[in-house]
Amino acid sequence: MKQKNLLITGATGLLGQQIILKLISLDYQIYATKRTHSVTQVDSEKINWIEINSIDDNLFLRIPVKIDFVIHAGAFVSYKKSDAAKIFQINTKWTSKLAMDALEVGVKKFVFISSISALGKNSIDHFIDENTPKSDDEFLSNYGKSKRKAEAILWELSKAGLPIIILNPSVILGPANRYQSSAQLFGYVGDQKPFYTRGLINYIDARDVAEIAVESLANNIRNEQFVLNAGSISYRDFFRATAKQLHVKAPNIGIPKFMVILGAVMENIWSKISGKPATLTMETAKMAGNKKIYNADKANKIFNLRYKTLDESIEWTVKEMLLCNEL
Repeated sequence: MKQKNLLITGATGLLGQQIILKLISLDYQIYATKRTHSVTQVDSEKINWIEINSIDDNLFLRIPVKIDFVIHAGAFVSYKKSDAAKIFQINTKWTSKLAMDALEVGVKKFVFISSISALGKNSIDHFIDENTPKSDDEFLSNYGKSKRKAEAILWELSKAGLPIIILNPSVILGPANRYQSSAQLFGYVGDQKPFYTRGLINYIDARDVAEIAVESLANNIRNEQFVLNAGSISYRDFFRATAKQLHVKAPNIGIPKFMVILGAVMENIWSKISGKPATLTMETAKMAGNKKIYNADKANKIFNLRYKTLDESIEWTVKEMLLCNEL
């Protein structure tokens, strides 16, 4: 059987590392991107690391074989207003460039890791899925806007012949630097902050997203979009479950949205004074209190996966972050 060649971006990130671990056990020769100073925690003779010099590079010209598949997991996640230009540069422009180059070389499937942030919010109930209408009037973070624009570009390229799969995972749980992605939530509890917002967190384990991303390469599905979500829980209960694993006191003071916004203002002032990244920004404050539930029925029928439980995800994340002194 002919070996399959695959390009993966974001290979050193929270999700990318889990995808790599899945891929090396299968019949893929992997070409994985990394930034110059990124730490590679997964090593295998199947992995060929490519340092990214610029998002304008044609990665396919730097690879000595024809690439069959792409998993585009690379992204810049930030909810700071000052990062807006960088967010669109990486999440939209780079995705567009990579996808156009993939179309030119005849890639068999382009898997894009998007986000629930890009989905429409105008549901008539509390449930959101792939078909929920989008509106220019709804609040969307710059990160969400950048992913939504990237999705629109991919749908246009699919009409030109690029086979795509778009995955929209909810909050991806897994070990990472405490100031990155969902790891900030674990760091917040580890710091024994007292407050929680009255809203819901929709979540999924990074290992489950990785499994679906890899499985989507082998099936015959083309030009489809899937919400990925294992469940939803109140922030209060999520923090309690995390605190239990960390053996610390859980946040126990519920605060209304206006106080969350006030807290974002104060924390950003403190961030400038202390030099430490702010956990809470104006964008994350505006998203606080969300009570939407993301419906993953479409993905559940296709992939038939038994999701990791929330307790399993929290236990794994806390254990790994403690080992790396991130908590």
